[in-house]
Amino acid sequence: MMLMATKGAPMLTENSDIPLILFVEDDELHVSAMQRSFKNAEKKYQLSFVGTLNDARTALTLQFPDLIITDYKLPDGDGTELLLAANGLCPVILMTSHGSEQFAVNAMKSGVHDYIVKSAAAFETMPLTVKHALNTWQLVVARKAAEETVHHAKQDWEQTFDAVPDLISIIDASHTIIRVNKTMAERCGLTQEELIGRKCHEIMHGTSEPHSDCPYIKMLQDGRGHSVCIEEKRWERTFDITVSPLHDDRGQIRACVHVARDITEGKKAEEERLAMESQFLQTQKLESLGVLAGGIAHDFNNILTIILGHCYIIEGNFDPETDQKVRVKEIEKAAQRAADLCHQMLSYSGKNVLVQTRINLWLMVDENVKMLTSAIKKNVGIELDLTYAVPEINGDSAQIQQVVMNLIINAAEAIGDNNGTLKILLKKIVIADDHAETDFLGNPIMPGSYACLEVTDSGSGMDAETQKRIFEPFFTTKFTGRGLGLSAVLGIIKSHEGALQLLSTPGIGTTFKVYFPSYDKTNIVETKLAARPVPLTTVRGTILLVDDEESIRIIGSALLKAIGFSVITATNGREALEICREQGSVIDLVLLDLLMPVMGGFEAYRKLRKIDPSIPVVICSGCSAEEIQEDIDSDKYAAVIQKPYGPDQLRTTLMKLLNAASE
Repeated sequence: MMLMATKGAPMLTENSDIPLILFVEDDELHVSAMQRSFKNAEKKYQLSFVGTLNDARTALTLQFPDLIITDYKLPDGDGTELLLAANGLCPVILMTSHGSEQFAVNAMKSGVHDYIVKSAAAFETMPLTVKHALNTWQLVVARKAAEETVHHAKQDWEQTFDAVPDLISIIDASHTIIRVNKTMAERCGLTQEELIGRKCHEIMHGTSEPHSDCPYIKMLQDGRGHSVCIEEKRWERTFDITVSPLHDDRGQIRACVHVARDITEGKKAEEERLAMESQFLQTQKLESLGVLAGGIAHDFNNILTIILGHCYIIEGNFDPETDQKVRVKEIEKAAQRAADLCHQMLSYSGKNVLVQTRINLWLMVDENVKMLTSAIKKNVGIELDLTYAVPEINGDSAQIQQVVMNLIINAAEAIGDNNGTLKILLKKIVIADDHAETDFLGNPIMPGSYACLEVTDSGSGMDAETQKRIFEPFFTTKFTGRGLGLSAVLGIIKSHEGALQLLSTPGIGTTFKVYFPSYDKTNIVETKLAARPVPLTTVRGTILLVDDEESIRIIGSALLKAIGFSVITATNGREALEICREQGSVIDLVLLDLLMPVMGGFEAYRKLRKIDPSIPVVICSGCSAEEIQEDIDSDKYAAVIQKPYGPDQLRTTLMKLLNAASE
């Protein structure tokens, strides 16, 4: 039976904020005493009274209470049976008429929240007992929730720890494993329990002591995490090892987290990728070299055809009516074309020696546009925008002019026979440290002040594949014409520490932007004044001519004798040094080829300086002499002359050094 609160006692309410207390008591007098105690209680409670276990179970199905207070002995059973019905959702207090210490122990062991020995005083203070029980239960619930959270977090961590595919170990300061994850155990072929207590170096490397480069030792020394990549031959695998410190409450390192990531497959894939990339680049180089070789052969064969043709006519006297000097002049012009082609090839490689001067790019562009206007088709309109505030630049005037002319001519030819516009813009650009600007290859352009030449055409534009190839030597998008073209332009720009940008869209047009560093007084190499012409008087002296090419020795000797010198020849640097030791007193100047077998010209020059620090030396080079230029420039008794050279150039260079030596 359910007993409701008696008259004068707090009435039951539907308000869920008011705690509901379920009393299970079959003694009417005890019920009345408890009801009276709540009449003047400070806090309101909902009171529900039942007299049997069965009624209590029914009440629990209707509304679950916040607290159950039950008699130990009931008509239909033991009050402790309600512990099962409560299922830990609310506290249960047990009442008994005969309390004892053993009863209290047994009651608490059974799981009740508290127990009460029935008495008038106990009934009178029942509201305080209820209040204390509810407050205590809240603490119990909070603690259980915290424990549950910790339990779940620990469970989640352990599941995550074991699910990670990396080999993870917790290792103490003595290199002893104190915990491992499932992956580590499976890789070692042992259980997690079997690994605990073993030394990490024994498991990982099969050694009795740690390696000298062990990252854990480094971590113990500096207190920081470390990473290292190792190839473990025992397992035939490559691992990326990372160790991170674990600290105790005092901040001391007590252990480390040792993570070994198997990167074997990734490393193999990267090696295969690099091998394929290298193979692809090699294929590209071979293709480019094939085009280069074909183009050079084409141009040089044309030049040789001219030279040999005139030689055959002169030798066979097939055209006696024509002055032979005319044919010699044609041979000279063809040879100069060959020299110009070699010069372009050096520009393509970016290794041409620069004759630097201060250049007014505005004047150069303006002059080139005026010069080329008549050569550009009338269907091409030219829009010129030259900003007067463009700074001067440092550079080789002839090479910079080649860049300007090449870009303008290419832009005009890209328009073809259609009506179009060629825009030429010159402006100053300052690239700040925090401004990311890149060239056509994606390389960053260094911060600083630049003179920027921008050439835009409204031609057909280029697709991505064509843009990749336009800087290859002898590559052309035209039906006719061959040459180093844009490859030489790029080499010149690089040699001037400049940058190039390319923007092109098929059907719209193409823009080239060239950045030249502005003039800086701190880095310019002052242009040497041209040597004063040497009077055409007969000269005297003995020249040691050193060259491994017999033809060069023959023609060189003839030129030197024509000037007025006596000549001694040698085939390499070592032979030249022997001659200098034996006949040094009669040799006035040494003319050395740069590249020779046995001993090259520069090595011979350095050894010669130990024999005679002031003997004049001229080094001849058919390619770039940039790597020796600094040493030669610092020596007033030495000079470099570029092949091919003419008699006037040779005579001027020799006399300048001889005059310096005689001062």
